Amino acid sequence: MQRALFYAVWVSVAIIQFSPAAEPNQPTRHILTLRPTPTYGPPNEFNYSFGIAPAPFEKEPALEGKEIARGWIPTSPPTPLIRDITAGQIRLKIDHDQDFTKGSLATYASQCTDGVHYLFAGVKVFSGQESLAIPYTIDLWVYRRGFHGRFFVRSAWAARFELDGREWILTILDNLDGRIDGNDRLTLTCTQSTDARIAHTSAAPKILFLDGHAFRLEYAYKQIEAAVVLETVLTEVQLPMGPLEIQADGCRSVALRDGGQIVVLERLQGLVTIPAGHYQVDNCSLEAMPDEYQPPQFSGDDRELSVEPGQTASLRLGLPLNNTLLVTRDRNLLAFKYRLVGAGGEFYSHPSLASRPAFRIYKGPVRIGSGSFGFG
Repeated sequence: MQRALFYAVWVSVAIIQFSPAAEPNQPTRHILTLRPTPTYGPPNEFNYSFGIAPAPFEKEPALEGKEIARGWIPTSPPTPLIRDITAGQIRLKIDHDQDFTKGSLATYASQCTDGVHYLFAGVKVFSGQESLAIPYTIDLWVYRRGFHGRFFVRSAWAARFELDGREWILTILDNLDGRIDGNDRLTLTCTQSTDARIAHTSAAPKILFLDGHAFRLEYAYKQIEAAVVLETVLTEVQLPMGPLEIQADGCRSVALRDGGQIVVLERLQGLVTIPAGHYQVDNCSLEAMPDEYQPPQFSGDDRELSVEPGQTASLRLGLPLNNTLLVTRDRNLLAFKYRLVGAGGEFYSHPSLASRPAFRIYKGPVRIGSGSFGFG
């Protein structure tokens, strides 16, 4: 399953507080109060002790005659679970200890429509941070038997803010550990766009460059009345800048990453000025073709891009995309490696399963093999 490049977000409540500089030379600060909102997150691999059934927890209810699997959801601290395979249920120990006979216990029933996979939808889990219990909603997808599956985070934190006359929705998707760092995802959506699928997604940065402004971002979970919110402070900073000549045909946006610094670019032809740094392409969002619901998705780029003051760097990516196939042979075995490659050598994957790459092998005029394989 491919990494999702954007998330659909509904912002039910969003508060923005502008804190102008107290003195003329002080930096401008924007304080955003991000509140819970539904989202569609990418899949996260979920493994019960790497395929080995863990020993029983400290105290468990009587489960004689039941086929049982045990595991941990990666909250902080981890949330232990017992999966009753026979009944198609999971039991979570919400307060994170291993005594399933008392305390905060939640039970969820599954859906099993194909006889192979269990889906536990709308599962509520929590991470602890000092006196806060940070809530998350996840969907847990597992094989009917065995110890492997995926979980999908279905809750995020979002707020609206305005920058130079444009309104944005800033969304943070936490990976359940209760802290915001480069392992979490930031999504920026311009509300003036007519296409709700257009969003700029990257790893959550410490420095964000957007619309010609550079901001230092600081994140903190806080309690406001009965709700937990994620306060995000954007402090404008001045950074050394450098010129970049960019050619990105067919792209909606490009995100460049230098450690904890993210540059989001929407002007994708010609000369732009961005903070100096040593970058890699973190994301390239392609425009969808008229007959596509979702375009090919960026999956990686091995190049390094150095942007320095007074020295013009160059970057090309996007269309045209080319199909490439690496074939290796080991005696009677052929190995195929398919890549969808962009104009600059970056890689993409295609979310559609309707048109898988296919091949045929001939020995002279006789076809001796054929098949198809997924994008990768």
